[in-house]
Amino acid sequence: MYCSITIALLSALAFTSAIPAAPRHAHLIRRENVTADGTEVARAGGVLNADATAEAQQRDDTATRAFSGVSLKASDGSCLSVDPTAGDFRQNLIPVQTKACDGSDNEKFDIITAGKHISQEGAMLVVSTVTQGCLNFDPRRAAGDQVILFSCGGRADGEGKETDSQIFSFTAGKKTLPLALKKDGEPCLAVDGGKLGSADCTGDSSQDFTIG
Repeated sequence: MYCSITIALLSALAFTSAIPAAPRHAHLIRRENVTADGTEVARAGGVLNADATAEAQQRDDTATRAFSGVSLKASDGSCLSVDPTAGDFRQNLIPVQTKACDGSDNEKFDIITAGKHISQEGAMLVVSTVTQGCLNFDPRRAAGDQVILFSCGGRADGEGKETDSQIFSFTAGKKTLPLALKKDGEPCLAVDGGKLGSADCTGDSSQDFTIG
């Protein structure tokens, strides 16, 4: 009898060990649809740190989303697009490209009009659906590298509250509008040779983007 029990226990243990373990950061990958821990990235750190990314790029589930998972199409027909591996170890500093629209997740954005990182009326955050980073203008960076995705709220660790560098003017009901920073004296974002750059706001339709 003891021999039978021992054999049964060994069989159960063998079956259990054969079940593949869940990836360490499976919850992060499912939630954010991003690359896995340790994936090579282009900027600081060299590889993605999934724990740091989860802290830095937190989805605001309390936010009011005027639009979810939409594209932003420039007047020349190109779409805004991001590469989740083009930033640093916590998916900050990702450049924003303009390229032929392909319908991929990298082209999807949420338009947030109220939430943890925005309290102003007539304003919006433009948030990457795939990384949860906010569209951000930083004039302190080198020319050609001033429009990036960055942690919403403006702190690299995800603990920021609200920053003017991410808040754009928004008119409810309009689907074609410029990406004009709401703070007085700030520029509009504009297509600049395959990427998103900045320019003085002119009111011209060439600076408009269509939400779709």
